[in-house]
Amino acid sequence: MHFKTLNSENQGKDFEDQIKKLIEKHSRPASEVLLDDVDLRNFLKISRRTALEYRKKKILKFYKIEGKIFYILSEIIDGIKREGGKHVN
Repeated sequence: MHFKTLNSENQGKDFEDQIKKLIEKHSRPASEVLLDDVDLRNFLKISRRTALEYRKKKILKFYKIEGKIFYILSEIIDGIKREGGKHVN
């Protein structure tokens, strides 16, 4: 698994800006923003296979409802923080 470290202030700020835009778009706190698998992959800029690996390795908590996979934004943020502040690319 390959991680890209958020080592510069600009990279960290860009990620924070993306999170803020998602929260504003949905007009809800991060704990109430649901993303499906496509949204997650677009948000983190990862492949379908990488998303699957993160689920298998329990990096990202997910919910399966009627065969469709969902994530809660606050749990995505927590998963990234658990990985040492690294952002998946």
